[in-house]
Amino acid sequence: MIFDEAFPYNALLMAQNSWLIRRTPPNRGRKLEPHVLSMAPLGVWLRVIADNGGVPRRYWGKLARVLATSALTAPLRAAERLCYSPSRMARVAIDKAPLYIQGFARSGTTHLLNLLARDPNFGVVSTFQAVAAPMFLIGSGRLERLIARGVPATRPMDNMAVSLDLPQEEEVALANTSHLSSVHHLSFPRRTRAYLDKFSTLRLTDSELARWERAYLDVLRKATLASGGRRLVLKSPTNLGRTAALLRLFPDAKFIHIVRNPYVVYQSMAHLYRTMLPICQLDHADPTEVAVAIRDSYTTMMRQYMKDRALIPSGHLAEVRFESLEENPMAELERLYAELSLPDWERARESIRAYLRSLSGYRKNAYRIDAETIAFVDREWGFAVRAWGYEPP
Repeated sequence: MIFDEAFPYNALLMAQNSWLIRRTPPNRGRKLEPHVLSMAPLGVWLRVIADNGGVPRRYWGKLARVLATSALTAPLRAAERLCYSPSRMARVAIDKAPLYIQGFARSGTTHLLNLLARDPNFGVVSTFQAVAAPMFLIGSGRLERLIARGVPATRPMDNMAVSLDLPQEEEVALANTSHLSSVHHLSFPRRTRAYLDKFSTLRLTDSELARWERAYLDVLRKATLASGGRRLVLKSPTNLGRTAALLRLFPDAKFIHIVRNPYVVYQSMAHLYRTMLPICQLDHADPTEVAVAIRDSYTTMMRQYMKDRALIPSGHLAEVRFESLEENPMAELERLYAELSLPDWERARESIRAYLRSLSGYRKNAYRIDAETIAFVDREWGFAVRAWGYEPP
């Protein structure tokens, strides 16, 4: 690998990685988690910071660690651009339209993605590819091992296993290469509503949309190259509101929509933001305003999906309830393969079954659904409750 043999940055990256993962002083009592966008180019960071009016002084220490990582990895980004120039990457053909998992956050999209990724016919955007998006083609190996030192064993919001080999949202890779991503609201939660309003349904100017499409296709071309041309299976929660845009890019794309009890989704989302924002945020936000913005985004994206699914060609959309997938995963997956005419179910089955056996000790979060949650969901998300036939658990 170029990283292993030609660039003398190993010691610097080793030192930086050690700094990022060391424990904080005892009076703070909490491990420093690396920011998920630390390896984005400095130009992306400067643009995002400027768009959000700067970073308050209390977050300068965290910002310094992020920008230090970005600066230290700049030579790797330059090397990747040299070896895999934009003109070369533009020639990478995405011959097989992706399979998209559509679903709001906390609806079981990660579980479904992990299952489908066991099928050897599919390629994915791995966690390593997402967090090191601008340099992963030359960085596999030494850089990957260094990053792995700072990766927690489980996700903070639900204790699901974390590994650089596991599939990840392509939206994280997009945010690590461009300012045109909703993921940046985790750094600047004060503007959560603005980010989600703009990017969850791509309310962009023509020029912004063209730049977004180029950046998004760059992510998918690199993943296609890394996967040897296999069909990509992709999931990012914001894709729920982008069905029409994805069909413009890939008219033959196929979709699986996964839905989960909205009362549980509501509680799970609240827990997600309580655990994730302290890791990523670079400004202060009113928790109530963030919660309201997230709640409204469910309404916006779900209504958009329910409108746009009529655009999906016959045989290219299948839908599944998370609860059914959890109860009888092999039967549900076999049904999905049949409805979408996906090949080689017999070949994929044993790998998927082996993965399910590895989850035997996993216990998902349990949520208490109180009267306030029921009242809110009935009032604001009742259309989804009725559409999918749910009741309070």
